[in-house]
Amino acid sequence: MHQGRRKPVRAGKHQELDRARRAYRQRAWADAFQAFSRADQEAPLEAEDLELLAMTAYLVGRDDEYCSTLERAHFAHLNAGHCARAVRCAFWLGFRLLMRSEMGRATGWLGLAERLLKDETRECAERGYLLLPDVELRLESGDLDGAYAAATDAASIGERCRDADLIACARHQQGRIRLQQGQVESGLALLDETMIAVTAGRLSPLVTGLMYCSVINACQQVYAIDRSREWTAALARWCESQPDMVLFAGVCQVHRAEIMQLQGAWPDAIEMARSACARSQGVNLHATAAAFYQQAEVHRLQGGFAAAEEAYRRASHLGLEPQPGLALLRLVQGRTEAAAAAIGRAAGATTDRLKRMSLLPACI
Repeated sequence: MHQGRRKPVRAGKHQELDRARRAYRQRAWADAFQAFSRADQEAPLEAEDLELLAMTAYLVGRDDEYCSTLERAHFAHLNAGHCARAVRCAFWLGFRLLMRSEMGRATGWLGLAERLLKDETRECAERGYLLLPDVELRLESGDLDGAYAAATDAASIGERCRDADLIACARHQQGRIRLQQGQVESGLALLDETMIAVTAGRLSPLVTGLMYCSVINACQQVYAIDRSREWTAALARWCESQPDMVLFAGVCQVHRAEIMQLQGAWPDAIEMARSACARSQGVNLHATAAAFYQQAEVHRLQGGFAAAEEAYRRASHLGLEPQPGLALLRLVQGRTEAAAAAIGRAAGATTDRLKRMSLLPACI
């Protein structure tokens, strides 16, 4: 029987997928993103690989691609009859849109996730994830007891479903609520428990970065400087082990600049803040604003009032409240009435106890 000449094998979808998954395991995020993208061009990816492509897009700072790919993963899971996985994609998409202040789309995706989960009879971790936004809403409204109860329910679901990401998110919320309630030792203990899972590498890259940022911020709010320094150093090591990662790198540098400022290393602090600004520009709006604010703080302390004024202005333009720093700048400029009015306005508009606490020294 005559056999025709075999066609040469070219690097197709399967080779690209193998390359992409290997790069993902090695945390080579840029290579993984490119390889997943090429495989997707060869033929549309399955739902699980779409989730991995979305994650790599997020970590290399391609936020729009993260959202659109996660949306595709949601519908792919839904079409395959995997309701819980579809709900999880909808949750993370809604969560990201909340962080981008796209409230309409965020509410729509979270509402869709809630509706889909009504048809799911078995217990699943996704029920716990959908409690997390409720915790934040209760926190914002001042319902601390209700927020703690919801976070406790989420943590319990995470434990029963053995979902490390959910447990960490809920535990850290419990810790932040205890801090708001003035139970500082209890709150810090819960945050320390969260960080054990973070530093042990038990969490996904997304949740790892989110926990680092939120826990360090909480420690700084209650002036737990030793913990803030410890977790910032751990965050720096985590970021340095993944040079392709863009999203959390700028935030890390802002925290490092804050520690340097506290230690009196002002020239190093301002250089680190400038580096944070360059690294996060166009990728992470909040980190960029925080980097400008941090530059302004050091300029003010060094007596560079014009440079401080400009940096505070740029932070404010990006949506960050420039207090208490700007009021302290007005005070040292001799503009006492303007300083008092600015800090009084900020303190009067702040209901969050920890944020208010950060303003009170300037008020005094």
